[in-house]
Amino acid sequence: MRTVFLMIARVLYDKGYREYVDAARVIRAKYPDVEFQLLGRIDEEYPDHVPEAVVLKDQSEGAISYLGYVSNVRPVLQAASCIVHPTFYNEGMSRVLMEAMAMRKPIITTDIPGCRETVEDGRNGFLVPPRDAVALADAIRRFLSLSEEERLAMGRYGRKKAEREFDVRNVIAVYRRITG
Repeated sequence: MRTVFLMIARVLYDKGYREYVDAARVIRAKYPDVEFQLLGRIDEEYPDHVPEAVVLKDQSEGAISYLGYVSNVRPVLQAASCIVHPTFYNEGMSRVLMEAMAMRKPIITTDIPGCRETVEDGRNGFLVPPRDAVALADAIRRFLSLSEEERLAMGRYGRKKAEREFDVRNVIAVYRRITG
């Protein structure tokens, strides 16, 4: 079975684009059948956006498969083996990671607020330092070394964690206790 890593984000350097592409190049040199997909729009209004020419060059060189923007990410997310979110953009809780967990997908993300809360390292994914393509490639290698059953177990654990910690009913109950 082919392994597909998926990054879903606006195509910005702050979201870890360069780290993702650099890690993809390292991994694909040894594992040419592994695919690194990128899903999201190029946000030309944002000062630190990745120019389309750079994305297309990285794609033409075989590092990534750029999928562009889609309104329904669910089928793409479902087809992925692992969700990679190498952001260092301070954004609060990552919706991408919560959706990945809800869909039983293992995740690799950065150890920053809003991301670290979603991962129990080694249980439902892996945490890496921000802006560290070497550590990201190492985490991807760790994922690749897992058996299919271990990957599925990671996804199941992530789903349970999402239900336990991020279910909207639980959040509302905590809010009501606080505001009493």
